[in-house]
Amino acid sequence: RFFKLVACNVGDPQKGKFMEVLGSYAPTVKTNVKEIRLRFSRCKFWLGAGATCSRMGQDVLSMSGLIPPPPPIHGRRTAGHYQRLHDIAEKREQLHQAALEEYHAAGPIRGLGAR
Repeated sequence: RFFKLVACNVGDPQKGKFMEVLGSYAPTVKTNVKEIRLRFSRCKFWLGAGATCSRMGQDVLSMSGLIPPPPPIHGRRTAGHYQRLHDIAEKREQLHQAALEEYHAAGPIRGLGAR
């Protein structure tokens, strides 16, 4: 497979006309080598002009070091993510129980009864 990184208008078709070729990306599956060829000055120009990238374009530009890597898409989680969520939920439950105990220990508060 071979991909071109191009600058185009938002309204243009995906495989239609484009204004400028900014580079190419050729991932080789058998050797696990990724060949990236970019015109850095033109990429910087278009990014500075306010151009936005597709997800694949962001990945290619981040692999080349031109932009910081994008955040992971939903579904991919870092190691220990679910354990941290479990710990946070456990701590919230403990705080909730402590707040309930404090509320009940204070006794009825005047003016807060149900009507």
